[in-house]
Amino acid sequence: MFFRRSETLLAALLLAVGACADAPSSIVAAGGVRSIVGGEPTGSDYGNVGALLFDYGKNGITGDDEWCTGSLITPTVFLTAGHCVITPYTPPGSQFYVSFSPDLFSKSFRYIAATGFVADPQYGHDQANLHDLALIFLPAGSTKGITPLKLPTAGILDALAAKGALSKTLFVNVGYGVSATLTGIPSFPFDGKRSTSKSEFMGLQPTWLGLLMNNAATGEGGDCYGDSGGPKFLDGDKTTIYATVTTGDYNCRATTWDWRLDTPEARGFLGKYVPLP
Repeated sequence: MFFRRSETLLAALLLAVGACADAPSSIVAAGGVRSIVGGEPTGSDYGNVGALLFDYGKNGITGDDEWCTGSLITPTVFLTAGHCVITPYTPPGSQFYVSFSPDLFSKSFRYIAATGFVADPQYGHDQANLHDLALIFLPAGSTKGITPLKLPTAGILDALAAKGALSKTLFVNVGYGVSATLTGIPSFPFDGKRSTSKSEFMGLQPTWLGLLMNNAATGEGGDCYGDSGGPKFLDGDKTTIYATVTTGDYNCRATTWDWRLDTPEARGFLGKYVPLP
């Protein structure tokens, strides 16, 4: 799992690598957040994808406080990952913030103070069935002018897979996290920009969507630390989120595993707070 902080905190997070050992076998989790690899800044596109911020240093909110990524799914509800709000650094009652600014270091950077949050109560109880979702609640009127994203219909990824429609499909990654060097000693540069890339389909499990992010093999990109909770779109459809970023390999060079939103597990939690299609 991947949330972003300083390099010091990132090193501490990597100590939690074994935390999700029972998730899909190719996953190496890092207890925190991931970013976009091989991507390009979105500019004004994907204006309904935002950054989750947390004042870790207690010195005021800046772009360096990017913690995770997420998506606006109603005018007052922001979807992200459960592991972004249930951490050793964010006790119950923590104050989170959300920004939809495309560049967190620009003069136009703005953020919204959340009114509360909730994680799936089953998160963390079963590493093989992670329930890695959380909702951030925002004040009424605070997202005026932003069109919320749609949730998928029940079982849509299974239906597409049964028709053979996923085997050559590209998924679109959008997030604020770090990038990653593609060769040599791993390095994770951060520029604070909302960026996008594409990844090839790898596999579907009952609750997981697996994507390839081996640039040398696919010529495409992926996600990395700081992208946790961010959306996965089908290429050509910017309106519907099919999964959210959960985890992947430490180097951010091989695979990404994402929590499906079309399953009974996800819909059981989301349906308590938002309308479902």
